[in-house]
Amino acid sequence: MELDTYFMGFFLVTASAILAIIGLLTVRKLLSTRDLISCHDVGGYLLSVVGTLYAVILGLIVVDSMGSFQQARLTTEQESNSLANVLILAKQLPKPKRDEIQKHALTYIDQVINDEWPNMDEGRHSDKARESAIRLFDVVTDFEPKTEKEKAIYATQLTSLCQFWDSRRTRTVTAAYGVTSLEWLVLFVGGAVTVAFTYFFKLDNLRIQSVMTIMVSTLIALNLFLVLMFGYPFSGDHRVSPDGFRVAGLIIGQENRPSEPASSPYR
Repeated sequence: MELDTYFMGFFLVTASAILAIIGLLTVRKLLSTRDLISCHDVGGYLLSVVGTLYAVILGLIVVDSMGSFQQARLTTEQESNSLANVLILAKQLPKPKRDEIQKHALTYIDQVINDEWPNMDEGRHSDKARESAIRLFDVVTDFEPKTEKEKAIYATQLTSLCQFWDSRRTRTVTAAYGVTSLEWLVLFVGGAVTVAFTYFFKLDNLRIQSVMTIMVSTLIALNLFLVLMFGYPFSGDHRVSPDGFRVAGLIIGQENRPSEPASSPYR
């Protein structure tokens, strides 16, 4: 079941609010008013310490997750842009080599969009796409430039090709690793402890205290939802899209446009 969805975010916020109220009512039944009031002084200081420590940990993980998402998006764009550079430069090469490069690049784009991207939702990559990338690498490097123009194009192609391969490796590694189990354990336990500390205070108006407890649990749940959505850049409702590869495929489609006006799947 896919967890990083907007539905799961709604469920997380709702469930945390319900559990928080259940915990509050349970503590109210187990402890007397005198016991709860006696906790006010010490509990206030401890809640401040616990809340601050948890806020620092939660904030750091949220920022790290958002940074990882942005980096994954930039890496994907760099990969598709490098591939586009290889294709644009290939237009200046002799026709047999140009057609060969375009053929393998188009195969790679199709496999990335249709095969690899769905697999990355589960943290896996496509062996077919990786093999296509290697074949494209071999096709580009298996060329002996003769003119000065071809030598300049070839050197630039090699640079773009290396960037393409490095970006691909970074993307697949990012898809395979998200937020660790230890981080989730710390986040959930810390959130539960922080909310539980709010139970050891008693207001005369139970509704007001219930609303305050719900606000605390909701704020924590929303931050956990951010970690869930941004910590896994290639899965869920909020994910990095392969649109850059579709744009790279347009380079091949535009070249074949006069003779094949409706055959390109990237229009």
